Amino acid sequence: MNHKKYLDINQKAWDTKTPIHLKSKFYNNDEFKKGKCSLNSFELNALGDINGKTILHLQCHFGQDSISLVRKGAIVTAVDFSSVAIKEAKKISNEINVPVNFIESSVLELNLNKKFDIIFSSYGTIGWLPDLNQWAKTISKHLKKGGTFVLTEFHPFIDLLDPAQYDYFYKKIPDVEIEKGSYTDGGEDIEIKTCWWNHSLTEIFSALESNGLKLKLFEEFDFSPYKLRGFKETEKGKFVLQEREKQKLPYVFNLKATTR
Repeated sequence: MNHKKYLDINQKAWDTKTPIHLKSKFYNNDEFKKGKCSLNSFELNALGDINGKTILHLQCHFGQDSISLVRKGAIVTAVDFSSVAIKEAKKISNEINVPVNFIESSVLELNLNKKFDIIFSSYGTIGWLPDLNQWAKTISKHLKKGGTFVLTEFHPFIDLLDPAQYDYFYKKIPDVEIEKGSYTDGGEDIEIKTCWWNHSLTEIFSALESNGLKLKLFEEFDFSPYKLRGFKETEKGKFVLQEREKQKLPYVFNLKATTR
């Protein structure tokens, strides 16, 4: 199935979202430029010591996490399909003098002819992709033998509680939505059309295993480090759905896989 029209919609959406996010309190770009780390304990613990490691950061948005990885000693190449996001990422990187090799490309079409110690992706990334087998091929192709893939992602179960009523299992035709603004503050007067594919855990595991990656770690967490719509803070830095705050639900997972 040709998903190009849906991917084009998503690319346009992220071109629109980026200027909103740059000005938002959610991303707090001013504090970030002064040295604030944008990475959370989930992904930092999974990544471990990255000093001197080469990292390929997939779906990097406007580069805060990519730059944070460099600040922790890594050598980073970062990829995103939004030309607006990559342009802003390069601008920030140059402004604060933290070198990152930012590349504009779809993950599904990426071919750098280079391999990395670590490939990393996090938070709200794979739902924008229609083909996890091709995604896993990209990872396998760019990972050194014995290298590690780290994915910190929102749990697909949470999407089942969304009023949009997503299906848990993958559908070739995505869920198409038109929303006011984004998941951050700002842009409430702007309508943004997006296409989303929910991917089950089985689909994620199978795609990686089928492309030569061996699962080494999978762990689930009962809170989100981000306050999204409908979420409330129960402890400092811990957010859950307000309507489900008494239930222990999986909000985020960590996955680590290595090349065989």
